Amino acid sequence: MINYTDNSIEGIAKIFNLEKSSLNITYEIQKMFNKQILSFFKNFMSNYEINSKCDTESEASKYLADATSILSKSNENLNLMKNLICLLDEIDISKAPNIKTPVKKYNKKFETSMDKIYKNTSNIEEFIHNISMVNFEEILKKDKDTNKEENQETFSYISSDELDSSFIENMLVISSIQNKVILPFTIQKIQKILSEDSTYSSINDVIEKLYTKPLDNYKFPAISRFREAYLLIRNKEKKSKTRAILFASELFANYNLHPAIITACENQEQLDIYLSCLEDNKLSEFSFFDVKFEIPPSNSMVKC
Repeated sequence: MINYTDNSIEGIAKIFNLEKSSLNITYEIQKMFNKQILSFFKNFMSNYEINSKCDTESEASKYLADATSILSKSNENLNLMKNLICLLDEIDISKAPNIKTPVKKYNKKFETSMDKIYKNTSNIEEFIHNISMVNFEEILKKDKDTNKEENQETFSYISSDELDSSFIENMLVISSIQNKVILPFTIQKIQKILSEDSTYSSINDVIEKLYTKPLDNYKFPAISRFREAYLLIRNKEKKSKTRAILFASELFANYNLHPAIITACENQEQLDIYLSCLEDNKLSEFSFFDVKFEIPPSNSMVKC
């Protein structure tokens, strides 16, 4: 925060230099925290297997969720620090002593930003301390063994008899009535699958087995957003784990984005376009697929 009694340019310049030096030191500390978290991610993710059936309640998944949340806080701190440094640089000290208004604006921003930074940093330091005390080899081994056992079981879907027989193409259905998600499809793609793979007996069979997911897969939206974004970059875009982690971390706290929409996108470009339309409140311009939410009717009328 800037406080000065000497109104000379020299005196004010000295105060500003000290303030900028303090901000830069704090910024470097936050960068160090960020590197530690990313290093943890890199080591953790090199042994952690993410797939569409990950147990979100497993110990490994909880650490992943915590780490993602902490990385989000760390990135927020870096952005707040960069904004403070830029705001300080914008103040023209050559106009001293007539800089009370921009200084007041800076000090107000400083107070709110540092309050948030201190709170985030407390969480970050606690997380870094906690992970230094944990044997992740044992946790990850236990998680892998559990996933192997679960993957041997047959995953059951809701009967295809409940599916809408009209076969609406290019529509993502998120249904809390049927407790399922039906991903966008085209009849042409399904017919191609039927002609090439004899294990499927009908259009319904393909939809049920390849395009239908239990809604419970998205029970924890933030973790699901991270998982689906990670899988999009790794499996569909064929990019590195580091890039997948960074992209997934950006979407972790995007509470306006249903994770099933990430699953429905064929590539990152589609998702970026959807996010742009979402931000501009112009979802009608998103042309790749429609999104339909099915929810139970509310009892808005009460009989006395």
